[in-house]
Parts: sequence; structure tokens; C-alpha cells
Amino acid sequence: MIITLVAVFWYALIPLAGIFISRHKWGVFRERFAYLCRCPPLDYTLLRKNTNDEYHFIGNFESVTEGNTLWIKSDNLTVPVCLKNVQTYMMPLTEKKRGIGAGDKIYVDTNDFDVNATSPRRLNWNKISTLTAGAKVFIGGVLKAIDGKQTFISSKRRPLLLIFYECSERTLSAGVVRAGRYQTEYWNTVTPYSIIGGIFSLIWIAQLFFGRPAYRAVVLSAIVAIFGPLFPLLPPGLIFTIFYRHLWWRACLYRVFRDIALLPLKYGGADDAKNGGLKYGCHEFGNSIPAGTPRLIPSDKPEKDELWYAAGVMQDGMAREPVNPFMPYGMLPGNPELISRIYKRKALFLEISAWFVLAAGIALNVFFAELIIYFTQ
Repeated sequence: MIITLVAVFWYALIPLAGIFISRHKWGVFRERFAYLCRCPPLDYTLLRKNTNDEYHFIGNFESVTEGNTLWIKSDNLTVPVCLKNVQTYMMPLTEKKRGIGAGDKIYVDTNDFDVNATSPRRLNWNKISTLTAGAKVFIGGVLKAIDGKQTFISSKRRPLLLIFYECSERTLSAGVVRAGRYQTEYWNTVTPYSIIGGIFSLIWIAQLFFGRPAYRAVVLSAIVAIFGPLFPLLPPGLIFTIFYRHLWWRACLYRVFRDIALLPLKYGGADDAKNGGLKYGCHEFGNSIPAGTPRLIPSDKPEKDELWYAAGVMQDGMAREPVNPFMPYGMLPGNPELISRIYKRKALFLEISAWFVLAAGIALNVFFAELIIYFTQ
């Protein structure tokens, strides 16, 4: 019993805690990005106001100079960024785009909802100088005068967010929503340490009873438990693991759909100044959608008893594409608040089912391992 408790603690409970830590971290990343996208885009007029407000800015990587200052250049503006305490990320390409040649146009399909196993990569500031000049950059945070220059800076309360990417801005917004979604979340930042802790704990238990014939079964059980993280990968439980990964992948998709559905509500009522101050919103549209209209969620029909909803700048009862490139534009298969709850329930059901399937596969392998130990005594 104690061996089972030790194995469950190190190999299951601690990685499970790591899952919630990882989800919280990526959730904060997504919320911070969405908030900064709602901040005013920096232009020359705002740059000259000399106020300590938050803005977002889109440009290209130019250089890193002494004093750890990054320079980002747009068509008509160059802005310095103090790299101290900056949260810097590199958005990955999807698997379908990795084979693109160096001279080809790089993009990511906005309707590509494959859950990529690779999350945005965190970059250290001293690695930024190795990036290719001209890389596209999103920067959001506080602008403050330093040595007579308006500079983006980071603070603990209002961290600066810096994202390098190779896609359109509207696709970047959808990509950030998918950030941190894993086909399996078992392997996270704490998992390697928990596995090491479990191995040493079980080795210690085995050596305590080693050399005592009466406790031979305990020693063998501890040795078998050392390889507990490999149990899901061994037959016959491997079949359950394959099914578990499918269920978990579907749960990831529904969590993405939930966040995509809620995304237009975060911008609801915002003015799109370049569109004459029209209001952004998400409104009921009808039973069908115009041909060629983008879908924010890949669905052929609305959810049960729902109508299509249109997200965009509303004009004459129609949704127009907003000038702000981070505002989502397209159709949703129902009321965003309602379908987000539907997707959340589906994701939770699939996650619970996946855990039960995985546990059943592990239990099956443990059963066979115990049979082997029993017949070898």
C-alpha cells in the first residue's frame, strides 16, 4: 500500500499540480495579450504626449544596442524597448507550415485548429540579438520617458509583453488563444523533478527491505513501481493510452473553441476609430451565412436551437471587418456566452473520461506486473 501511495504522489499528484500551474501561466499570458490589444495602438501623436500609459505597437525587429535596448521599427516610427524583466515569446508555426521554404511567404491559416504540441517559446533577452533583422514583433505595455526617449518598460504590476511572430496579426490573435494547449499536459515544468523524486523514494524503500526474504514481494513491487511513468506506454495498456490521447486532444479543441467564442466579447463596444468610430460587437445573424464569410470556429451549422452570430464592426445590421487587426472577425455557431458554456462542459467531460481511460490502462498493466511478481516468488 505504501508503495502505491508513494508512486501515486510522485508520478500522478505532483504532475497534476503542474498541469494547473501551467494552465494558470498560459491563462495569464492570454489575458495579458487580450488586454494589451485593447490598449491604443501607438502612433506619433501618442508618442509625443509623454504619458505613462499602456499601448501596443507592431513593427519589425531592427537591432539590440548597448544597455539591453531593443529597437522596433514600423513604417513611420521607431520605438526603443528596455529588455529588463520583459516577457519575450516566439510564436511557433503549425506543423503544416514547417516545410515552407526560406523564400516563400509564411502564414498560418486562421481556421487551422490543430492543437500544436509546441507552445510559444520563451526567449531570454540575450538571445534576441541572434534573431534575423526584420522579424515581426508585437510589443505591449507601459511607455515612459527614459533619458529623454519614450521607451517601453516592464514592471511587476504591468509586465511588458514582447512576441515575435511570422503570420498576420489577426492570425496571431487566434494563435495566442491556442497557446499552451498540449495533446498531453502530463509532461510539464515539474514532471522531471517529480519523476526523479519518485525514483529515489522507491529505490530507498527497496533498499530498506533488500536482503530480507520475507519482504521480497515489497522489494520487487518497489522496483517495478520505479518504472511507473512507462506503464502507459506498455502493452496491453498502450491501447488505453492511445484512446486517452484522442480524448484529450478533443478536450483541448473544445477549450480552444470556448476561448475563441468568448474572444469577441472582450472587445464588445470598443470603438474602431479608423472605421469612423463604429462599435465592435457580436450580434445574431440568422440561419445561414454568406458564402466566403470566415468562421471563427470550424462548424457547418450552429449549436442546437441556435442561430449564427456575426463578430465585427457593426454597420447597417452587418458585420464588417474591423481595421484593428486583433479584433476577431467572422461567424460563430451561436450566442458566444451560451456556446462557450457548451464547449466548457464538453471539454470537462472529455478530460474526465480521458483520465479514467488512462487510469484503466495503467491499472491493467499494474495487474499484469503484480501477476508476474506473484508467480516469480
